[in-house]
Amino acid sequence: MESTIRTKILAGAGMVCISTTVGILYKASQAASGGFKYSTTGAICMAEFVKLAMSASFHLFDKSHGQSLQVTKAISNAKEQLSFYAFRHIYFLAILYMINNQLSFYIYTMVDPGTVFLFKAASTMIVAAVQCTFAGKKFTWEQWKAMMLQACGMITVQYDPCKGAGVYSPFAYGCLCLSTAITAISAARNEFLVKNFQITLNVQNAVLYSGGVIFNLLAFLLLPNPNSKNANIGFFEGYDLLAIGVVCSNALIGIVITAVYKYADAVVKCIASDITAVLLIILSSFFFGLHSSLTMWCGVFTVTFAVHLYIDASSKVSAKPNPEASSGQSSQTPAKTELTSMVGREARENEDAADEEAESLVRKE
Repeated sequence: MESTIRTKILAGAGMVCISTTVGILYKASQAASGGFKYSTTGAICMAEFVKLAMSASFHLFDKSHGQSLQVTKAISNAKEQLSFYAFRHIYFLAILYMINNQLSFYIYTMVDPGTVFLFKAASTMIVAAVQCTFAGKKFTWEQWKAMMLQACGMITVQYDPCKGAGVYSPFAYGCLCLSTAITAISAARNEFLVKNFQITLNVQNAVLYSGGVIFNLLAFLLLPNPNSKNANIGFFEGYDLLAIGVVCSNALIGIVITAVYKYADAVVKCIASDITAVLLIILSSFFFGLHSSLTMWCGVFTVTFAVHLYIDASSKVSAKPNPEASSGQSSQTPAKTELTSMVGREARENEDAADEEAESLVRKE
């Protein structure tokens, strides 16, 4: 049954609220002396543990195991789906997320949250370059034109004519590009997992988040704190309401993105991302030192408009009939065809972001 307009609006509003909260908390929870007052690896480790508990609970209470709670059957069902090969691929994805999460914290020490989210919206060209290189994906000319317009809009936002240079340092922009490239690789790995492994979403997420707990804990124990001048912050040290909010928002964002994918669509996600970017640009202008100008807002409009042009171009591509299917040459079963179509849509929808995140249904930026 198709979701009602009210449900779509609520899902999109939830994404705007949680995404805006994440952007503000990442910036506001920093120490006045620079960096963060708490361990960022410890914070993500706790968030991953909460998501692990939720995914394991969802699998445990899955109705496919029977009407009553059957722990043994749920565990055996998970073992049947998993293999060493699957574990290796999922844990590699967990390592990518761990690196990208810590890189995101570091970026927030240099860049305002509005620029971060707007860059994610405008970075489709970087994602496309990665997918063309590593996945052999092809894009239409209309899609490339929209991506070039996004890049031009982002340059307009970030160029300071008075200085004759960017608002931030080239190193900061390099970190943003690297984070986007890691997000694109993660999206490709997600697509590979869905296409090549018959693993239910809850089981796959439970393994992924267990890897997140392990690798972030190892990073905390073996490496100095990457995002603070104090390299020896304790695991639970430095937590105030803002830091606790960072942990909670990271744990909840997966649920919100799941609701958007389940009850809304790519257009709602796109609009929600645009609203988030604009809100954070406004807030950054008032509280985080971003200089507002007419040129900047023209660039913001260009980026958001180009994102919608790209969504329209992608929709036209997905609407074209498959010649192999129409000629009867396809060997896919209906279920497999539907799964492949879903994966293609999911990859396209993730190209303008990087959550993380969200990046598969409950994955994180």
